[in-house]
Amino acid sequence: MKPLLPIFVLLSLMGTGAVLAQDSPSPVPSGNLTLETAQKEALDHSPVYRRAQDAEKETGWGQLEAVSEGLIPHLSIKGEHFFDVQYSDLNIQFGSFPPSQFPGIYPQTSLTLDASFDLFDGFRNIHKVDAANNSHEAARIQSEFSLLQLEETVRLKFYISQASQILTDMADQNVKTLEDHLRIVQDQLDNGQATKYDVLQVKVELSEAQSDQITKHDEFFLARESLAQTMGLKKDDRPLSGELPSLDENELLKIASEADFKDSPELRTKQLQALAAGDLSAASNNFWFPKVSIVGEYQWYNSPDYLGGSITHSSDYRDDYFIGASASWDLLDGGLSLAKANEADERAKEAKDDYETAQLQTPYDFDLWKRRLVSSVALFKAKLTNVDTAKENARLATLGFKAGTRTTNDVLKAESDEYRASAELVQAQLSALEALINLEFITGKRLAHD
Repeated sequence: MKPLLPIFVLLSLMGTGAVLAQDSPSPVPSGNLTLETAQKEALDHSPVYRRAQDAEKETGWGQLEAVSEGLIPHLSIKGEHFFDVQYSDLNIQFGSFPPSQFPGIYPQTSLTLDASFDLFDGFRNIHKVDAANNSHEAARIQSEFSLLQLEETVRLKFYISQASQILTDMADQNVKTLEDHLRIVQDQLDNGQATKYDVLQVKVELSEAQSDQITKHDEFFLARESLAQTMGLKKDDRPLSGELPSLDENELLKIASEADFKDSPELRTKQLQALAAGDLSAASNNFWFPKVSIVGEYQWYNSPDYLGGSITHSSDYRDDYFIGASASWDLLDGGLSLAKANEADERAKEAKDDYETAQLQTPYDFDLWKRRLVSSVALFKAKLTNVDTAKENARLATLGFKAGTRTTNDVLKAESDEYRASAELVQAQLSALEALINLEFITGKRLAHD
């Protein structure tokens, strides 16, 4: 037993290592997170994308199932061998003659090959093949579209996180600026250059800014959590790398005017699913027709010999075969076939209703995001002007305060206007990007590149 001890120790260590490897958490991603990295990791980890691929593979096997079930002959083989057999005599009466006894003889060893092919089954096989083909085509379109959906969803969530980070930094800076204002006004109050009303006004602004700061931090946290979830990760705290893309107003307006939803993957998928459901409904109504098949059997067996009441198995084997046709028709099954056919009919109606709903909804969604893209671009251009004006007003107010011609309230108001204008600019920029990406979801293709 001693030579086996090292082997047992080695196996124990290997098992312990395997358990530790299973229990150890997955490594936490490190470094900065770029948009390209986020999209790549999403393809590796997203269960939504994997599900679309699995659905396509499933329907691909469904095609093979439909073809093999209805269009390919079925072959089966069966073998039997009895080790101990007790035969019973058969009593057979021929007219008025005394009954005769014959030994009941069965092969001890046999090999049987059965074949069948359905010539006609109410066109069930044709309808099932058509349904499988339409289902697979719908799954293929959805699988390809899921790649675009995942990449663009990650892109949108990444932009939302970037915008939330910018707004959070701006909120932090706004609180710091107001705290500086509060100290200045309190010093002026002590020197008789300001009133308690001025101090109270700054405190009110500071309180609102602190509440806004908490909100912005929460929004940034939730935006990062949503991005990680879309990427298929439970948690991701990596700093974001990159900036919000600059908007080319002329290009976006051109995209909005040329976009079309006629190749919408959603519409095409719904249409194919409705066709597949209709084919399955037609296949389920095959019970109204008889089923006609060609059948055949080949058997290879040994034939027992019997002499003087004793039965001995011969080592010689014989073969038999037959070829024929069979027909069957279920006249009454308690309404089972009728119920299944009606269920399939209702499912086909549901699929058709889904397709008609998509036909109504898609043009509306297309117009919605197309108009929102145009309005967001116009708003972005207006906010650019507002930011430039607000920055200039804040600069002039600060210079006037230093020269003694403007008050702290003037500076406070000018800086608050600059903060709001800058935040609204970021929101308008994000709204344009969101409208563009949602427009891509409807058209099923990339419309612009960063």
